[in-house]
Amino acid sequence: MNVSDFFRTQLQSLDEELSVVLPRVLAPKPDDEAIHDLRVTIRKLRVLLKLGRVPYGRFYADAVREGFTRLHRSTSLLRDEEVLHETLAKLALRNNAFTAWKAARMARERLLRRRATNLLRSGALEESREMLRALVKLPIKPKQDDDLSTFARKETLRAQKKVELRRDASIADIAGLHELRIAYKGLRYAAEMMQGALPIDLVALARPAATFQKRLGELHDLDMAIASIRRARGMTVTTRARVLAALSLSRKTSVARYISEMRPAVAFVSPGERPPLP
Repeated sequence: MNVSDFFRTQLQSLDEELSVVLPRVLAPKPDDEAIHDLRVTIRKLRVLLKLGRVPYGRFYADAVREGFTRLHRSTSLLRDEEVLHETLAKLALRNNAFTAWKAARMARERLLRRRATNLLRSGALEESREMLRALVKLPIKPKQDDDLSTFARKETLRAQKKVELRRDASIADIAGLHELRIAYKGLRYAAEMMQGALPIDLVALARPAATFQKRLGELHDLDMAIASIRRARGMTVTTRARVLAALSLSRKTSVARYISEMRPAVAFVSPGERPPLP
């Protein structure tokens, strides 16, 4: 398979996924995973379009990618709110004041959902999809249309390098861990999307990348919840302290789980250091 065949097939497939997930988001009673699934599909498109700078050219690939990036950001606040409620619901904390605060907070989620669905109903997604379809029809320069295996290996190794450059972030470095999670995500998608053209050693990177992306995602969700509770309005000092204590305990558990899934050498790494990429 050549590069042009790969991008045409993958981009068309993701466009079809949007056709399936969008009605779920716009339904009168959308299912709990609708926004998440929409964001995952758009995220994959953004990753693929970033890779597409090579065959299509940066100008055209970024022009299409920009529209999907705006849509992704427009749903970020809603998804963050959903994740906050999911994270808080997992806490082993029984407190009437906390329960009342969560119920009042639901009004914010409803507002953000209306804003997101109104934007999607405005046709913004369709405009981006039209540009995507136009890009797919563009011919790729013959000199850029190499065998996919060469392209896939180069881009996956590049994604792996990004992980290696960030793996020394401290467990206490929230921004650094977030960047590491994004790097793992890029490596995972590169290895998954192009697995048919990769040697087995590079295909094998997808599974640990997905695992560590998930674990770092759990840490990120807890860190964002801690930040939200610290600045939350309408919460008493006592309730805030109890919630923060419960979140801190959950974070310690999450860190321990993350470290335990690393290779055995991690046992000899101090808690403030990052273990090497397995």
